[in-house]
Amino acid sequence: MKKHMLLTRVVAFGLLSAMVLVRFGQVAEAQDKNSKDLVPPIIFQAAGPTADSIQSTVDAYRAALGDPNNANNPGPLASGRREINWDGGGPPVDNTTPLPPVTPFNVFLNTRGGQFTTLGIGLTQAPPAGGPEGGLEVLFNNPTYGETFATFSPLRLFTPVGSNLTEASFFIPGTNGAEPATVRGFGAVFTDVDESDGIAPRGRGANPRGASTLMEYFDRDGKLIFSSFVPASPGDASLSFFGILFDAARIARVRITTGNVAPGPDDGEVDIVMMDDFIYGEPQPY
Repeated sequence: MKKHMLLTRVVAFGLLSAMVLVRFGQVAEAQDKNSKDLVPPIIFQAAGPTADSIQSTVDAYRAALGDPNNANNPGPLASGRREINWDGGGPPVDNTTPLPPVTPFNVFLNTRGGQFTTLGIGLTQAPPAGGPEGGLEVLFNNPTYGETFATFSPLRLFTPVGSNLTEASFFIPGTNGAEPATVRGFGAVFTDVDESDGIAPRGRGANPRGASTLMEYFDRDGKLIFSSFVPASPGDASLSFFGILFDAARIARVRITTGNVAPGPDDGEVDIVMMDDFIYGEPQPY
């Protein structure tokens, strides 16, 4: 986690819009040749040492997805967005849950239409340190995690255990996973992304310059429609945000690669990354 890369921080919406066509062109070869009518998405990204570094970009993304935050209301709804901050109801809670980690993670399947899976042992919510179970420090037997990671919305983070891969799938809220759905956009907050080259991959697993954290978006047919690395910021406890917005509900699944290894021991030569808030468009029926 100690590899310090140049700060990749884009906060001006106009500049973000100007970057879209270039970045989309870099992933076009990894996509289906028949997707000529796919309108490139708008990209929102930022990284920096504190929550304030990404706050304006996250707020801009929320506004672009649209109001209101539909919370736990059954769908499908005509407008608005869904959010998951992993912090429990008010006031936020600080326990590590669920234990043991589970996959699929269905806590928000019925209420917000999001199901999350991993190839590892499971997924869990936990504070970086503290709480009744000791947080991520105890879960991964790593006493540095309390200083390495920060939250965007206190108190908990979200992470796979035994893997660095997480997949998100979408369903109509209120159907308990019975009706699959697509969304216009999906964005996520990350903490301690140290490595990024800003160049999208040409195929699954490509990592030409050591970039660690990758977002891959798929349509309902399983075709890759967009992918990009998440921007980095040097130093521990930094925060990053990456999200995209299509002109229509095209995203059925998102694959997230967090860091270049699964959470665990930190020998200074790896980039371990955790996740915070997920923000996505209102799930719509196929």
